[in-house]
Amino acid sequence: MLRYGNVSVLGVVLFGILIFAADNLSAPLPKAGSVSVNFGFLLASLILYGPATAVIVTAVVVLNIREFAKRVPYYKHIFNAGQYLISMGIASIVFENLYNRDIVNFFYPKNMGIIFLSVLIFFISNTVLTTGAISISERANFINVWIFNFAWLIPSQIFLGVMAVAISFLYRLYGPFTLLFTCLPLVIAQYTYLLRIKERKALLSSILQIVKVVEAKDVYTAGHSVRVAEYSEEIARGMGLNEYDIEILKNLANLHDIGKIQIDLSLLNKRGKLSDSDWKKIKRHPIVGYDIVKEITFLKDKADAVLYHHERIDGSGYPYGKKGGDIPLFAKILCVADSYDAMTTKRPYREALSREQAIFELKRNSGKQFDPVVCETMIEILEKKYQEK
Repeated sequence: MLRYGNVSVLGVVLFGILIFAADNLSAPLPKAGSVSVNFGFLLASLILYGPATAVIVTAVVVLNIREFAKRVPYYKHIFNAGQYLISMGIASIVFENLYNRDIVNFFYPKNMGIIFLSVLIFFISNTVLTTGAISISERANFINVWIFNFAWLIPSQIFLGVMAVAISFLYRLYGPFTLLFTCLPLVIAQYTYLLRIKERKALLSSILQIVKVVEAKDVYTAGHSVRVAEYSEEIARGMGLNEYDIEILKNLANLHDIGKIQIDLSLLNKRGKLSDSDWKKIKRHPIVGYDIVKEITFLKDKADAVLYHHERIDGSGYPYGKKGGDIPLFAKILCVADSYDAMTTKRPYREALSREQAIFELKRNSGKQFDPVVCETMIEILEKKYQEK
């Protein structure tokens, strides 16, 4: 019924529509690529109709209107669709060669094992290909990129395998109309997750606009937070931090000076020596910044990096005079990145230092103002850049 050779026309139409909807509502991953529930539908089509139908259904990912609307480069579009087809093709070959369709019992243990073996094969193939592309393009550690982008997806991938089994079982038992009850809730759940991702991005974007307003008050620090975020990322990579921590650190670095919003413009641009009263006002900005950042859900656990980024290893920093091990690693990284950018940027009261002079200051204050390990990592990065030039 409704077949053309080994292809089910009905299967292609029904599951093609579901894949089209799921793929165009996919949520973006932090580094690159996206996540959706479409694999559950692909696996169900494989179980019900076989490899030919499943591969054709997989090809529907080429019709990603959102990517076309965003003018995603054609080579990225081809890669995304191609690696998905390759992954599904490999999983389909393994599935069809091992799965026994003659078994009457749908939940026959060996067949269930083959289904979840196919889940594993698809997941590994899909994520390894994507991770390889990201790590090469960004010169990032392969393992770190995989863990950051995909390790957290393992439970959801297993869940999609379970859902594919449920979809297939009910479809065989009661017919195509069961897709309304088994598939649409998945698409709706994915859309809800997409909205959450967009809300998070919108929130962070709004706060970063505030940072730009703060920096616009002081012509000498324009772009400071962006540069500190770049230096912080380089230090974190040099120290072997995982991609999740690096992403959090970059966001914190972009927001580290947001507390300056409460400092008067005349004080920020004051050319003369600062009075004790002036210093008291300035030394409050990490506290004000912390009070703002700790209210951001996905940053609150590490918000103390903003609070302590002016603390020094020897205890002479502010606002609380923390020292050594009492200062969190993220704050130590921010301190070095922030200080280096401050030294190499022209200020109202002094000219900018050269890179060589700034490196000398880093070395001179290592173990006093700066954490020795973080400081050494930053120096190695700067010296390597100098040698490359």
